[in-house]
Amino acid sequence: MKNIMILGANTLQIPLIQEAQRIGFNTVVVSPNKEEPGFKYATYPIYADVKDQELLLKYAREYDIAGVITDQTDIPVRTAAYIAENMGLPGIGYETATLFTDKFLMREKCKELNIPTLKYKLVKNIEEAIEFFDALEGDAILKPVDNQGSKGVSKINSKEVLIEKFQEAMDYSKSQSVLIEQYVTGREFVVEGLTYDYEFQNLICGDTHYFNIPDVFSATTRIFPSTADKDLVERVKDLNRKIVTGFGLKQGISHSEFIMDGDEIYLIETAARGGGVFISSDLISLSTGLNTEKFLIEMATGTLKEVPEIKDTGKVCCYMAFFLPVGEVVSIEGVHKVKELSYTHRDNLDTIYMGLKTKPFVDKTARKFIIVSGDSHDELIENMKAIKDALQIKVKTDQGIEGPIWN
Repeated sequence: MKNIMILGANTLQIPLIQEAQRIGFNTVVVSPNKEEPGFKYATYPIYADVKDQELLLKYAREYDIAGVITDQTDIPVRTAAYIAENMGLPGIGYETATLFTDKFLMREKCKELNIPTLKYKLVKNIEEAIEFFDALEGDAILKPVDNQGSKGVSKINSKEVLIEKFQEAMDYSKSQSVLIEQYVTGREFVVEGLTYDYEFQNLICGDTHYFNIPDVFSATTRIFPSTADKDLVERVKDLNRKIVTGFGLKQGISHSEFIMDGDEIYLIETAARGGGVFISSDLISLSTGLNTEKFLIEMATGTLKEVPEIKDTGKVCCYMAFFLPVGEVVSIEGVHKVKELSYTHRDNLDTIYMGLKTKPFVDKTARKFIIVSGDSHDELIENMKAIKDALQIKVKTDQGIEGPIWN
């Protein structure tokens, strides 16, 4: 059996690891966290930093891998490209991987492609940040250029808040530089795409709905397909095509997020991997019939013979997510019932247990989530309501007993 290296071992990488083994590969699974659940399915577990490119290249050669891959996470994308490039394996190229994982470079490339961008500036110190914020004469958003999970992202509505939040953003930035950008509010879209040998096609376009929690830039639901009118959806898809092809992606699944300001559509970010929270593994499949993991594995190992057929299944689907209040879980009801419903699919509810000490939800990684489907948007909303009614979790907090935070 040949070996394939998979970078990442958390819940979201499990579908990829399992599919690789089903196809017939030994899995060399890499993560620094020995407790991550993906290691239960690994043939060869490697406990190492997924950003350590030289070390993982050494392991890749040692295990004589036939391919290297990651999905649903940004952090290992450059490492996967570096290993593939140095071993002559199929990949997207290190330069392209860097472009897709640096928010500043994304905006610079958009300008090069004559794609409108929000006002932005890359800054390395608080003085530069204050100067740009003053020039904006409005709210801004501060974010590390090369991190994920919304860590270190803050809305800035005053100079005092900027000074307070600046160092936190810097702490999450590996390059020690942060992006400060014009803040707008408007309809948001998410688009998944597929590329093989530079030939691109949009897969699904959906709507993003956020939690109403200050400085928590996390979606409570992402619903596919979008309810926007056909012409607007086509505009979003056309922009996504222009960006992904213009960025030079050779192969793989892409995940892009957009926001509207008035009638203009702007890129928030794009990624050379599938969307997290099982968008890649489940929501694409439910919507199009594509086995995303099989496609990614065959592409990474050079065994893909032709692009899989993409079809519209007619399904409406989403992930629905919630946070738990800060405290201790004292009661759990309805998890088994929710898992047994005909319209629920994958979830991470098994990470909730009696006595769990919940922490402040400073980023997306604290979310609990469920993949849900229906035959129409109305049916999906009904199914989501039934799940909320069935899932009763109680957390003892300083303010008393509280339940899940859904919005």
